Amino acid sequence: MRQLLLALALSFTSAMAADSQMFRGHPSLSGVTPPPGKPLEGKIAWSSATMGWELYQPLENMDGQAVFPSTPAVVGGRIYLCAGPYLFVFDAAGQPVYHVKLSACTLASPTVVDGLVYVSTDDGRMHAVEAKDGKERWTAVIGANPFMKQVDNWDVYHSSATVVDGVLYVGSADGRIYALSAANGKELWHFQTGHVVRATPAVVAGRVYCGSFDGKVYALDAATGSKLWEVDTATKGTPWHAVQGSCAVVDGTVYVGSRSGFLYAIDAATGKVRWQESHDGNWVPSSPAVRDGIAYVGQSDGHKVTAVSPDGKVLWRIDAPNETFASPLLAGDILYVAGNDNYNQQGKGSLCALEAKTGKVVWKLELPASVWASPVLVDGTLYAACADGKLYAIR
Repeated sequence: MRQLLLALALSFTSAMAADSQMFRGHPSLSGVTPPPGKPLEGKIAWSSATMGWELYQPLENMDGQAVFPSTPAVVGGRIYLCAGPYLFVFDAAGQPVYHVKLSACTLASPTVVDGLVYVSTDDGRMHAVEAKDGKERWTAVIGANPFMKQVDNWDVYHSSATVVDGVLYVGSADGRIYALSAANGKELWHFQTGHVVRATPAVVAGRVYCGSFDGKVYALDAATGSKLWEVDTATKGTPWHAVQGSCAVVDGTVYVGSRSGFLYAIDAATGKVRWQESHDGNWVPSSPAVRDGIAYVGQSDGHKVTAVSPDGKVLWRIDAPNETFASPLLAGDILYVAGNDNYNQQGKGSLCALEAKTGKVVWKLELPASVWASPVLVDGTLYAACADGKLYAIR
């Protein structure tokens, strides 16, 4: 009997681990997920359109702001996806379950924890709705006075919520990193940075790690919000230094890219920079995927994807079909990379499967529009939200 209970517990734990509850799957934001049971072939199994996208998106885009579907969350056989001011929920076959109109547009990924879905919107609000039916549980203000609504044409992400032990951590356009009660939205603390915060906070071992468009990476005490250290990515001779992507925190090291054109490895305890790897002046807006000290990351120009060794040396650098703002996903021996057209936001996009060891292309799939959202792999299906307003399931 004891063995049966243990087997059931392990089975349940495995099923839960296979879900992707939040951006990058878990609070460390490592971008690593279990491999599928059998290799993916790069074929579209189904696609589902978000409501009225062909009419809605051009109208919303008239003010110049980006409006794209965001990285989905996949929990309990349901796919949660934001597009414009809506939260959409699909079942595993791509059929609509329900949709909810939020208070404003969002470029954040939904976070689904303990039966609630958390989504931030660009009017400075955090929404919590019931995962089963979309009924509102609470809303909270997290940025009533933003620095600006959009920094530039490539400001295409909003901070997503990271939920750990009943506390929700999120960045905001007012330059703050917030900690809220996940149960009721009550503010526990906030920390002020020098610019908008688009990165999603990583939360590991009682610390919060997050970058800001002020070009700095911050480590904060998760309980109080007190600053433990900061690292400035500003580099002499480089006019840009915003930290747009999120930190991946693995084995005591913080890996993060910057518009300075470098990928950084920072000691998580002290803030000492262990190494910085050059991308020849190209922005590094995507969040790295990291396993065994090897970091995999894309860049904003040049169609490059790079693997960097634990000591900061380039293991391989390959040409991908498109630029990569989205964050790569590592599953077993395969790295999945989404691509976008950097200079034509409605240009064609792509998904590639690469051998993690060599960078060799296993397969590539062209999609009708850019893929700014990061791929998510759950139960043998790769999900990609495309700028044509559709969610694609690839097997």
